[in-house]
Amino acid sequence: MAKVGLRPEFYGRYPHMFSGGQRQRIAIARALMLNPRIVVADEPVSALDVSIQAQVLNLLMDLQDEFDLAYVFISHDLGVVRHIASDVMVMYLGRPVEYGPVEQIFEDPRHPYTQALLGSRPRLRAIGEPPESRPRLSGELPSPLNPPSGCAFHKRCPLVVPTCSEIRPEPILVGNRVVACPVALRERAA
Repeated sequence: MAKVGLRPEFYGRYPHMFSGGQRQRIAIARALMLNPRIVVADEPVSALDVSIQAQVLNLLMDLQDEFDLAYVFISHDLGVVRHIASDVMVMYLGRPVEYGPVEQIFEDPRHPYTQALLGSRPRLRAIGEPPESRPRLSGELPSPLNPPSGCAFHKRCPLVVPTCSEIRPEPILVGNRVVACPVALRERAA
C-alpha cells in the first residue's frame, strides 16, 4: 500500500471511504501483490479527473521502472496512450489493424481506421489557420457479434475495393510496424 502512496492510517478503511484515485491505487496495489511481470490495465484512468489521471499515470510509470513491469494498457484516450505507451496496437471490432512504435503510429498512421481515429482528436489551431482535412467515417459500426465478411472495416473505409468484402487482410510487416490493409500500403507506395 505504501508503494502506491496510501498511508498506514488508511489500511483499516472501508471501500466507500476512499476517493476514486485512492481506489485506483488500491487496485494497482492488488495487481502488484504477486509480483507479476505483466499487468493488464483496462481503462485504468477513464473515470478519474485530469489531475488524478496524471498522478495515477505517473505512479504506473514509476512502478514500471521500479518493478521492471510490462503493461498491456487498454484505453480509448489517445492522449493517455501517447503519454504512456512505447508501442501501440490499434484495433477495430476486436481485430488488430495497425501495430508499431507509438511515435510512428501517431505521426504517420497507415491504416485508414488509424488515420480516422487519430484525425478525430480535437486540435488547436492558430487564428486564420485553415482547418485540417480529416478523414471522416460514414456508415454504422458493424455488430461485433456478426462482423462483416472480409475486412471488418470495409463498410466504412474510404479506400474500399471489391476484394475488401471478400478477403480478411493479413497483417503485413512494413519496416518496424504491422498494417492490415494492403490497399492502403499499395496506395502509399504509388
